[in-house]
Amino acid sequence: MSTEPISVLPPSQPFRILCVDDEATGLQFRRMVLERRGFEVQTATSAPQAMDIFQSGNFDLLITDHLLGRNTSYGMIAEMKRTNPHLAVIVLSGMAESPDAQGVDAVLSKADGTDALLNKVEEVMRTSHGRRILGRTARDIEAEKTEALLAALVQSSDDAIFAKTLDARFMSWNRAAEIMYGYKADEVIGKPVAMLLPPDRPNEVQSIMERLRRGEKVDHFETVRRAKDGHLLHVSLTVSPIRDSRGEIVAASTIARNISERKMAEEALRSSERLAVAGRLAATLAHEINNPLESVTNVLYLLARTETWDDNARHFVNAAQEEIEKIRDITRLTLGLHRQSISTGQVSIRELIDNVLALYKRRIESYGLSVERQYQSAGLVDGIAAELRQVFSNLIVNAVDALHTSGSKLVVRVRDSLDWRDLNTRGVRIVIADDGPGIPPASQSRIFEQFYTTKGHEGTGLGLWVTLGIVRKYAGTIRLKSNFKPGRSCTTFSIFLPVTHSE
Repeated sequence: MSTEPISVLPPSQPFRILCVDDEATGLQFRRMVLERRGFEVQTATSAPQAMDIFQSGNFDLLITDHLLGRNTSYGMIAEMKRTNPHLAVIVLSGMAESPDAQGVDAVLSKADGTDALLNKVEEVMRTSHGRRILGRTARDIEAEKTEALLAALVQSSDDAIFAKTLDARFMSWNRAAEIMYGYKADEVIGKPVAMLLPPDRPNEVQSIMERLRRGEKVDHFETVRRAKDGHLLHVSLTVSPIRDSRGEIVAASTIARNISERKMAEEALRSSERLAVAGRLAATLAHEINNPLESVTNVLYLLARTETWDDNARHFVNAAQEEIEKIRDITRLTLGLHRQSISTGQVSIRELIDNVLALYKRRIESYGLSVERQYQSAGLVDGIAAELRQVFSNLIVNAVDALHTSGSKLVVRVRDSLDWRDLNTRGVRIVIADDGPGIPPASQSRIFEQFYTTKGHEGTGLGLWVTLGIVRKYAGTIRLKSNFKPGRSCTTFSIFLPVTHSE
């Protein structure tokens, strides 16, 4: 091998070279050769590692193997060239024939030897130097400004934006994508896009890529993706082909928008509509039940007063009357819920809570729970009964659901009180407490957020959000205290409602 020195660029203008090769031994010796000729060299053994190094430094030349693992290096090259259009590129190949390569400065076979590589480096670097330093026209400078502006817009976008190769591997990843999916850029660059797919959608990326290769654009495609922590996101995707200067498709860009909250709102609306239909149906059934119920009640009344029956028969009749009375209570409550007026009037909080407890009595008893009522006042306030009933129904149901997991006691307290914020304001203090498992500290600060739920798929995340809205409408307050420690766990909601309020 010749050891004749070759001329290099003046030392006052040092060039930085990034060498990439998944064959570590050859990469090490290549670095030693280049450093011996006075170049500053850094190395990487994979595309993601190379992108990290490239983004942290200003390189003038990229020397990369044609193949990096199972993929070519051209996706990585394209991404680097987008960031630095003046980057010179030499592609090395271990094949007997050099592969066709577009958008690179030179292609060499590894069999050509050290001198060929060094001579080609000098040639490419001089050409690149002239292009970079002498060829910077006003148009080039303006183009660089435009590219920098576009890059800044991509990074500042609220939507996830990323580029991918035609074999569906990530090439770029903006900040919004990191926030949405939970992955840092160095965790996805070079990885397959399919890593975001949930198990029930194995072929979706392949189908999209086939459309892109045909030159089609995918607009506002709504689907589901999986974040790093495993939770599923509803997303709207717009996927477009990226073409080179000759119009050939070389990559694809994706804009992903998180529409999970919209989907949850739509589902909550559907659930609300179903509940409204169920409510109307229940009221209709209750009304129809009352007609034969009256007849049965009259029959039992007459039987109870028949003197020829023995004590056992009268006992059975009395038991039947008690059960019939329970049915009458349920139908009265159901019709009352349906017929409640939207007009404001004086409402007894104690009566509302008793009605709610009556509706959920069977569930409470089936869980083996005890209910302790501490009524020191009727709790009279001006308001709409249906709205206030919703507040206490949400809180009591949440407490009962929590007690189904652990605990055994539900405490409800109603008393006259003063507003802690303004002692001149009179009102009613309502406390609903349970000795259930408690609420995790991380959830306590978010418990009143719209669509936030600790019940998984069983919850809508709207109950406490609606409760807070109603309490605020009445110029009241609601406070939460919860202990999550085993053996001492409990949860308490304290609500204050003024005697009168103005909206």
